[in-house]
Amino acid sequence: MFKLERLLFVSIIFSASLFGEVDLYFSDELEIKDLDDKSNEKPKQIVAVEFGFGKLSRLEADTISKNSSIERDVKITGIKLGAEDIGLRLFLSYRPLVIEDTFTNSFGLELDSTIDIKDKIKFFYGLAIGFMFYEIVDKNMTSSFEKNTTPYYGLEAGFVFNILDNIELESGFRYLVTNINDSSADTSYMFDIYTNYYFGLNFKY
Repeated sequence: MFKLERLLFVSIIFSASLFGEVDLYFSDELEIKDLDDKSNEKPKQIVAVEFGFGKLSRLEADTISKNSSIERDVKITGIKLGAEDIGLRLFLSYRPLVIEDTFTNSFGLELDSTIDIKDKIKFFYGLAIGFMFYEIVDKNMTSSFEKNTTPYYGLEAGFVFNILDNIELESGFRYLVTNINDSSADTSYMFDIYTNYYFGLNFKY
């Protein structure tokens, strides 16, 4: 039976060679994965630390002393845990703060979108939300705010500079809206704008 099938196959090829051409094509190409396709990369986890400064302010404050603006200097440190994938970054953050001479802290969540500018430089922008725990001495240093918690929300933007494969330098700015009320007897203002500049290191793994 096997010889009959083989004979039939040879006769078909021979007949085709008489009346026309038969192109037999066997593809030996292998599917090669695009090495530049980053969509298949696994998300990268990030541990980040940051240092910075900022201000709590209300530009048009209604106070007994008739000051047109009220400000408090803020010193910032922070640690962030997050991940990056498909051009997005998500962080959970904790920031100890020093407002004037008073220690406080905040917990936040940041979601960023990144844009490649050059080979090792990225621009990012995104949203920031969280809670601030505060107790601040008032402008006359005669009393302090009651300990309280207030939310904040706003925008952030900045640049990321790739130093090594797993280390980045980050510089950014945040503009946040909050609501810190002064309940002391000799003032009647509140802070509603919180801005800060920061520098940080991101460790990827």
